Amino acid sequence: MIQQPMYKVEVKAYLCSIEIEVNGIPCFSYFNESQIATDIPINNLMFSSGEQDVKFRITPLFNNKNFHKDTTIEVNIYVKEANDFYLKKQVINSYTLDESLENKSFFENILNFDATFPYNLNISDIKYDFSREDEDLLFSEVYKQYDLLASYIKNDDLKKYNEFTTLRFNDFMTAHYLDEKKKQYYSNKALFSYKDYDLTLVSKEEYILKFCFNNRLVYLAKLNNAPGLILEDKNSQEEGLHFIESAIFYRNNKGDLTLFR
Repeated sequence: MIQQPMYKVEVKAYLCSIEIEVNGIPCFSYFNESQIATDIPINNLMFSSGEQDVKFRITPLFNNKNFHKDTTIEVNIYVKEANDFYLKKQVINSYTLDESLENKSFFENILNFDATFPYNLNISDIKYDFSREDEDLLFSEVYKQYDLLASYIKNDDLKKYNEFTTLRFNDFMTAHYLDEKKKQYYSNKALFSYKDYDLTLVSKEEYILKFCFNNRLVYLAKLNNAPGLILEDKNSQEEGLHFIESAIFYRNNKGDLTLFR
C-alpha cells in the first residue's frame, strides 16, 4: 500500500497546444510548440480523498483554423510513492487519441479517477462568487495584487513574499509531504531563481481576466501563456525570456483578495 501517494498527470502532445485543469483549476499549459512530453504533480489541486477530475483541451498551433492531420494527444494519470523513485508508477486512468482531428478546431475531454491520500486541504473559505462583480473593477484589483507580488520579487523582499504566498506555500508543503526542515529550506530559497535578473511585470494591456472553480477563483492570463504573473527580463538578449508564477485568488470573509494557488 502506498503511504504517501503522489499523483501526476503525464501528457504527450504533438502538433497542438494544450491546457489542463485539475478539479476546475488551471494546472498546466503549453502553447505553439510542436511537441511536449512531461508529467505534472497535482496533489496540491486535490483537496480531499474521493473523486477527482482532470480536464484537458487542445487547440491547433498558432493561428491555424483546424488541427494538423498528424496531431496526437496522450494523457495518463498515475500514482506512485512520493519519496521512492524506484517503485513503479501505477496508471489509474488514461486517454489516447484514436481519431483524426484534421477538420476540427478544438478537442477536449475529462478523465475522472478516485484518489486516496492522508491529508485535507481546507477550501471552506472559498465560496464567494466573482460573477456578480464589475469585471473592469475586478481586473484592476487583481492586477494590483500582481503588481504587489511582482514588487516583492523584484526587490528580493523574502519576508513580504512569504507572507503573501503563505496559503499557497503551506498547501504545497502538505500535499508533497515535506517536513519542517524542508519547509524552512524552501521558504528561504523562495526567490532564489529570480536573482540576477532585471524583471518587469507584463503590462495590464496584455492580460485578460479569467475565472475558474465555479467562479470562486479569479486570475489574469496573457494570450497563449500559462495563467498568472508574468515577469520579463529587461536585459535578456533572448527574445521572450520570462518567468511565470501562478497567482490565483479568492475573496476572503473580509472582502480582500487572497492568494490561493
